[in-house]
Amino acid sequence: MTSWQKNLAAIFFGLLVILLIELALRLASFHSAACSLDPFVSFKEEVPVLVEENYQGLAVVTINPRLMMYFNPVAFPKDKPPGTRRIFVLGGSDVMGFPFGAQGAFPEFLSQALKSLDPRHSYQVVNLGGFGYASYRVERVLRDALHFSPDLVMVMTGHNEFLEKREYSAPGKWSRVQQELSQFKVYCLLKTAVFKIHPPAKKPLISTEVKWEHFTLEPMMRERIIAHYRFNMEAMARLAREQKVPTLFLTLPSNLKDFPPFHSEHKPGMASADLAEWGKNFKQAQELMAEKNSGEAVQFLQLAAAIDPDYGMVWYLLGQALLETGADADARAAFEFALEKDAWQVRALPEFNQTIRGLKSQAQVLDLEPVFDAASPGNIPGDNLFLDHCHPRLETHGLIAKEILRKLDADKLLSLPQDWENVFDQSAKTYIDSLPQSFFAKAYYRLAIETGINMGLKPLGQKYLDLGLALEPDNPKLKALAPRLK
Repeated sequence: MTSWQKNLAAIFFGLLVILLIELALRLASFHSAACSLDPFVSFKEEVPVLVEENYQGLAVVTINPRLMMYFNPVAFPKDKPPGTRRIFVLGGSDVMGFPFGAQGAFPEFLSQALKSLDPRHSYQVVNLGGFGYASYRVERVLRDALHFSPDLVMVMTGHNEFLEKREYSAPGKWSRVQQELSQFKVYCLLKTAVFKIHPPAKKPLISTEVKWEHFTLEPMMRERIIAHYRFNMEAMARLAREQKVPTLFLTLPSNLKDFPPFHSEHKPGMASADLAEWGKNFKQAQELMAEKNSGEAVQFLQLAAAIDPDYGMVWYLLGQALLETGADADARAAFEFALEKDAWQVRALPEFNQTIRGLKSQAQVLDLEPVFDAASPGNIPGDNLFLDHCHPRLETHGLIAKEILRKLDADKLLSLPQDWENVFDQSAKTYIDSLPQSFFAKAYYRLAIETGINMGLKPLGQKYLDLGLALEPDNPKLKALAPRLK
């Protein structure tokens, strides 16, 4: 045997040994916490979201009292009853059902529909949407939920990624490489051994409690947040796959047509002459739009956008002007630019939905964006489907639940009768009609607080205050809120 043949045989033997170790570790269901570490951030303390309690001799799972302010009340038996299908729905406040609460969230519509459309099984649909929860928090919720025998997990998260300011370590490609290598048990075993000798350095810490902060988006921070989001979504898909739990990821539509950028900023280093020229065009466009001369306003807005493409409000006004002229496709593109250029980001970026669509090889994906487009005039979602920037209307929650049923049926995770759509539509309408005025008055109060006070959008807050007072003129909370929105 020649020397090169010996070297080749040695390499082959080494790879064979590694392969056998990998297979053995997989058969033994080896798992290492070292491969679960988030290379971007860590938390100050490990506080479980789901905790076990004893209720009249029965082990019941509830929300950790420390975190109750972020979740709807939840309680389900730890041991899943025979014949029961347990579904966890994870995400942010849109999943939670804000401003309606659990009663008005799409998991509730889904739960009611499953009970009527598939009486052969008993269903537990558990809403684990967390107010203000970003993907790195949702991933921790998933880790808890997987301990309680889910038959299906749904994830819809992405609107809260820019809510909390955090510091990242120096950027690099090593985090992505580690993520890919973490799929191999041999790597995780080696990483565990290395960590015992050289513990990992402390990473930036995130508090257990959500901390709302508005911060101007810098290009580097934006890229790191996008990378962090991708890491979290792929980590969730991997976690569920390792536990052999079917997972459905949902894309996140946003209010494009009727919600302007939360905050606009000029591009850095603009010369005073450019800024003056920009201001001249912008003011002229606003005056023309006030005079309902949208066609001419388009020209001045395009001039302003050419001088400073970073100012989000220009794109939003351009979208409105183009819409008035009947150029729906161009208007949508302008609205999308307005979302991307928002300096205080409160809606999911296009890159987030691209990440979700990229999970199709690892999990099931329901793309809601084209569904929302088809349900909107000019294929541009706005107030017809949303209450604010991202929170769906009550009927829209019904639409989401309907599309989930359609997806589950198409993927053979559910078998629905032929006339299920008519049955669903009627039952959803009956349910919405059964809700009392007090239910909507409370929702409008929460919306008025969130939009008018917390977000500083007083006209929008006043709109919902007026709707609430129209339902309950003597409601003391609504009346007390009025002076704060002046």
